[in-house]
Amino acid sequence: MAPTSADALLGLLHPAWQALLAVCLLIVTILGLRRIIQRGPARMTNALVITGLLIVVVAAVGLLAVSCSGPASGGSGRATAPSR
Repeated sequence: MAPTSADALLGLLHPAWQALLAVCLLIVTILGLRRIIQRGPARMTNALVITGLLIVVVAAVGLLAVSCSGPASGGSGRATAPSR
């Protein structure tokens, strides 16, 4: 299937969407941290424990997802010419 101009446009927009999401996540994280710091050290400890557990869970789910999904064809993904 030949690539279309729409695919090229989406390819150019892809990094911009990643940057926009990163900025939004950074803003939300900063606002959340500010609010937790204002509530005191007891809440900070709870927040750090919960955040640590979430990081471990996300890493475990990501590891399982990668290990369970293998290449569909078992090859390198590029077509090779038949040998003669």
